[in-house]
Amino acid sequence: MSLRIKSFILFIFICLVFIFFVWIYAVDSQKRDEETNLENQTAESAPDRLVTVEIAPNSTFGILMYQAGVDPNMTAEILAAAQDVYDLATIRVGRTLTLRYNQQSGEFIQLVYPIDTEEELYVTYQKVNELTNEDQGGVASTSAEMTESGWAAERVSIPYELQWKIADGTVATSLYQAALDNSVDVRAIIDLADAYQWTIDFAVDPRTGDTFKFIYEERYRNGSYVMPGRILAAKYNNAGTEYQIYYFEEDEEHRGYYDQNGISVQKELLKAPIQYKYITSGFTIGLRCLESYGLCTGHRAVDYAAPTGTPIRAVGDGTVIYVGWSSVGYGNLTSIRHNGTYTTNYAHQSRIVVKAGQKVKQGETIGYVGSTGLSTGPHLHYEVVKNGTKINPLILNLPPGEPIKEEHKGRFFETIRQFREMLDQV
Repeated sequence: MSLRIKSFILFIFICLVFIFFVWIYAVDSQKRDEETNLENQTAESAPDRLVTVEIAPNSTFGILMYQAGVDPNMTAEILAAAQDVYDLATIRVGRTLTLRYNQQSGEFIQLVYPIDTEEELYVTYQKVNELTNEDQGGVASTSAEMTESGWAAERVSIPYELQWKIADGTVATSLYQAALDNSVDVRAIIDLADAYQWTIDFAVDPRTGDTFKFIYEERYRNGSYVMPGRILAAKYNNAGTEYQIYYFEEDEEHRGYYDQNGISVQKELLKAPIQYKYITSGFTIGLRCLESYGLCTGHRAVDYAAPTGTPIRAVGDGTVIYVGWSSVGYGNLTSIRHNGTYTTNYAHQSRIVVKAGQKVKQGETIGYVGSTGLSTGPHLHYEVVKNGTKINPLILNLPPGEPIKEEHKGRFFETIRQFREMLDQV
């Protein structure tokens, strides 16, 4: 074999060896790149670390953040960023602060605080040129308030998952007990009573054998039950008379409960000014004697027994015409004029929170139950005055509420059709 041929064969062999090692290197590099990318993707997809801080009695926002290891200067920046959205100095005992830490860098990047059952406060750190008003997690929110520090605060609607629940039962002693016997959330019972607050006084009106059925929302978050939501529809048969209510949003300003004919159940005055245990004295024209004071008087009012401090609400829109101490035994007294026909009086209060001349809305808290003046124990002495004459609040017959506008009636009847069918099912 000639030298030239041997040299050519050697050259070919060297080239093949070179190509083989280049191929091995390329395959190994690709494998390393894939492993690196997988590690990066795993790191990026890994959830951030969350730390939950319970708000204990006698604690402050600053103390809780310090105990969680947050720098005081950063805490001050967060307070400043949130100030115009929600004052973190007013955080409530029993709620939580959730601190979010970036999984890769370990940096503290977000604070979440539940303002109420409907909204949460988000205070988020971002680079100033990256701050946007995009929603947190795709849920509706207000525009973020940004500070130079890069902390932005906003209120975010809590994204509950909703399910419908049907509850029914028969009253033996009370609606409250009947609902409990059927494993209904206590909060849903309270909401039902509120929905009927212009129609039925559930401390007085229910009778043994009354029946009820209602549809309400159950709120879930991350698959776990949180609380009941809105009452959607209900019917209550009280001593043979059936009362139906349906929730409907007519427009931005008109939303609430209507009967099956589209008439608002909201009337000029509420059935009762407080949530109470029982009535200690009813409306009487004859004399009622108070042995402890040696007095005999008529009692043209209703006395509602309730613990000291129970909120008292205005039974209707109106103007406060008197606030102060009464010299005729009423103790701390508030009087509200609702129109040219009705005035209501609220006596024996422990504390009054409105002023004379102030405009109040139906359901607004005006004071708290007490035992001031000629009183033998904590209760609210409640009077309704019609055209200058005191009348019995328990049998007060008010005109019906406003009907739905004609142009909205078709949508109303279509909305409640499904609910009516569900309520009618045995």
